Amino acid sequence: MPWIGVEAGKKELKELKQIAEEMGLRVLGEREIEVKTRRGWIKFVVLEVAGFVEGAARELARMLGVIALEAGPHLVLGETSARLWNEAVLVVFPDGEEETIPILTYDGFLDLRLPTDKVKGVEGTLTIRGKPYRLPLSADDLIEIYKRGEDALKKVEKAASVYGLGKIVSSEALKALRKARRGPPKYEVDYDAGLALVHEGNTLRTIAVETLVLELAVKGFVDEAYKVYAEAPEEIKERIRRSVADEYELCKSIGGLSAFRLRALAEKIGVKIEEEEEGEKE
Repeated sequence: MPWIGVEAGKKELKELKQIAEEMGLRVLGEREIEVKTRRGWIKFVVLEVAGFVEGAARELARMLGVIALEAGPHLVLGETSARLWNEAVLVVFPDGEEETIPILTYDGFLDLRLPTDKVKGVEGTLTIRGKPYRLPLSADDLIEIYKRGEDALKKVEKAASVYGLGKIVSSEALKALRKARRGPPKYEVDYDAGLALVHEGNTLRTIAVETLVLELAVKGFVDEAYKVYAEAPEEIKERIRRSVADEYELCKSIGGLSAFRLRALAEKIGVKIEEEEEGEKE
């Protein structure tokens, strides 16, 4: 949506709206944003408008003697056909200096709209199956997305890996997912979908429930693995039992802690492990 604006505190909003109308623009909304320019951070009062705005910032700066900006289709940086582009604002100073500043990144592959580090007051969104979620995602958003299936979770995971976890997931959600010191990784399980979302360090992963159980056991959290198993419906319990038996078979020839821990879990969940021959034990 096209914008025009002037430095906050310099002109009355009523006057700016009147000027916009005189330019043939229809005012649809208003907001305040901050933009990082070569002269530092500047706060602007911005009007969202319908109409042609190219050249409006120069006219406002000249007419009012204030710092002005504009944004619109003429300030798209990159090819939209490539499904990855930036949108910018043009900032014009009263002394005639101009600066084009990218403020939004659009990623058509991920359906993502992300503010750059040169703007404040502009929200990002990640659209999943037609629903836009405000960025960074809240803990409630993540819970809702879990329930939308593996593809939805994979999109969050991919966005976090490309653009950084902190830009995609809120500090509130990260706090909810943060693992305790020396404890197991933090996770959320959706038994209906058969999936788990795991947060560990700076990574966010989507894995099958049986994979989560194996990872917990191998890392030494056998009781935690059993808890996930115990709360699962019977269909997933059967998948877990098969996975534990198969993984133990792979690990027992190597030995070590992984095999020992998997065997301990197997015993807790009722998986029969064939005893080794006496000669092999010695």
